[in-house]
Amino acid sequence: MKCLALLCLLMALHQAHGLWSSCKPLTHSFCQGLGYTTTSSPSGVTGYNMQQISQMVETACSRNVALVLCRSAVPECDSDNDNTKKPCRSVCDRVKSDCEPVFRSKRLSWPSKLRCESLPENNCIQGQDSQASHSGPSAGGVGQATRQGGVGQGGVGQGGAGQGGAPRCEQITSSLCQGLDYTDTIMPNHLGHRTQDEAYLELQQFLPLIRVECSPQLQPFLCSIYAPECEAGKPRPACRTLCEQARAGCESLMNKFGFTWPETLKCDGYTTEACVRRPAFVLPTVPPGKCQKITVHLCQGLPYTETVFPNPLGHITQGEAEMAAQTFTPLVQVECSPHLKPFLCSLYTPECVSGRPRPPCRALCEQARTGCEPLMNRFGFTWPESMRCEKFTSESCEHYGVSSVGGICEPITIPVCQGLSYNQTMTPNLLGHVSQRDAMMKMSFFNSFVQTMCSVDIRFFVCTVYAPKCVAGELQKPCRSFCQRAREGCESRMRSFGISWPEELQCNKFPDEMCLTEDSRDEMLTPEDVVVKLNAGGYSIRGNSPTLRTARLLVALMDTDKSEDLNTVEVFKMEHYVASVRREYLENYEKRNPPAVTQSQLKRALTERGFDLEDATSRVLWRNYRTGNGIEYDDYLAVLTKLHILRDRFQTHLLNLPCDCEVASFSFSNFMRSTIF
Repeated sequence: MKCLALLCLLMALHQAHGLWSSCKPLTHSFCQGLGYTTTSSPSGVTGYNMQQISQMVETACSRNVALVLCRSAVPECDSDNDNTKKPCRSVCDRVKSDCEPVFRSKRLSWPSKLRCESLPENNCIQGQDSQASHSGPSAGGVGQATRQGGVGQGGVGQGGAGQGGAPRCEQITSSLCQGLDYTDTIMPNHLGHRTQDEAYLELQQFLPLIRVECSPQLQPFLCSIYAPECEAGKPRPACRTLCEQARAGCESLMNKFGFTWPETLKCDGYTTEACVRRPAFVLPTVPPGKCQKITVHLCQGLPYTETVFPNPLGHITQGEAEMAAQTFTPLVQVECSPHLKPFLCSLYTPECVSGRPRPPCRALCEQARTGCEPLMNRFGFTWPESMRCEKFTSESCEHYGVSSVGGICEPITIPVCQGLSYNQTMTPNLLGHVSQRDAMMKMSFFNSFVQTMCSVDIRFFVCTVYAPKCVAGELQKPCRSFCQRAREGCESRMRSFGISWPEELQCNKFPDEMCLTEDSRDEMLTPEDVVVKLNAGGYSIRGNSPTLRTARLLVALMDTDKSEDLNTVEVFKMEHYVASVRREYLENYEKRNPPAVTQSQLKRALTERGFDLEDATSRVLWRNYRTGNGIEYDDYLAVLTKLHILRDRFQTHLLNLPCDCEVASFSFSNFMRSTIF
């Protein structure tokens, strides 16, 4: 009992000296300088969102906005029954009248808990517009500048408003905003700066971005905010489109250096209505650039091969664009949407049309976002602000394979159907399969017949059914005659395996007109093209792809018509050949440390392929192609390909002999030894 009594005594003493008080320090920076430093609700009174209060104060929409909002949301200690610590009703009414239009433009709303009629009319804090009507302990400091978050506190009461008079137009003095289509501005501006000097101090932080020209829209947009055009004694509203274009061009550069787009310049706080009636802001046009071949790895294999810079995101070079685009590589690899890659490339490497970038397509963006945003959200990421789909239009969508009824083409992902004369398809396909993955599983029935090339038409025909050609969002069907040619070439072989021609592919189901009759591919692959195709097709191991040297050997091996490039059939055979070598390497040699083919493994692999070479010849191959302790993937592919070429040449030589005889003195082994040595 004595201890309890002592505790009560200590509590009473602490309360008497203010040491047991519920008052806490006022820590919010936007509420400093208002004449009090402690509050009983440091995290805000229930019903107030301090983040929104901060945004409202930073608008500086009224001289006393901080006074009213802060003393209501984080009130001074013991103010519940002390009117001298509360803002006056008249001050609250003025602030509400001044600020509600600004709040609406920035998608903020007046706090529902803050009702001006509940505040006192007398013996309260009047703010800066009149003398305080009380002599309470909080009077000191009231009347200081209340705009927080700007550059400096001075200058309040100066500028366009004169000395307490109505705002008036004034000539622009900032060198950054001279040379525009207007010469007069008005203060306070959209951010609450009351003098041009005050606005210019804060505007200077954007000077490096303006100088590097990350966006031609940045300077006119900033001036429309910091030095807005004076229109009938009021600042002309800012244009949302101008803001979005400036942000799209500069935000990625800002992020690279650890900065974010300012919260006070959020584009959704402005409207597009202001853009329509802003003849002063004709968006700067970018002069035509020089078309250049696409080198960004992500955007290889597109329907177009040339791009132009700067791109819609403001990147100046392909190197800069590739660094930024790499962040999306995991999403492209997991195939969250077949439309993601073409959409990304339309932004990072847009197609060059007469020296200008083709605009991105809104429907393509929406499809990509629908497929990938849920996955991004699962890992804590959001769809980038610079890629908001509503920023794009539907004017160029037909070029991206989007039909007027909403159908949209997508890149072919079925391996056996890649490398044809078309590379876009759409699901559902002609058999009703709702995804390419589903179609690929169903068409596996044909894989063995396609690989044996029982008909030169079989591969193309099967693909036109399972991955039909898509043009402007509409599917194209194969012709009945084309189906019949494919069937005639392969049906007898299918019957030898006890298999009949599938019912769903009966040729009478296909049209006679307005259809595809053959693979009209004109493009032929050179060794350089082969490198790109193998790299894009996933024929690499640990990021190491076949080199140009190996590609030349592959072309020499597969080029049966001696045209020095590969046609569709030859490309298809080459891909199967490379795929089999890659699979062998992964299964048998990749597990070594470091991964490589040993000398004994090389000899065994050659023997299994019928290359019975002498030991001396094998040793020469080993020395020529090994790196360190073994032969790596690209060199192994090159060795096998070179030996296949030599054997084909030797056999051709035998076939061209003038008589039906054997040259016993010159065997294949001798030929290989003499050639390799």
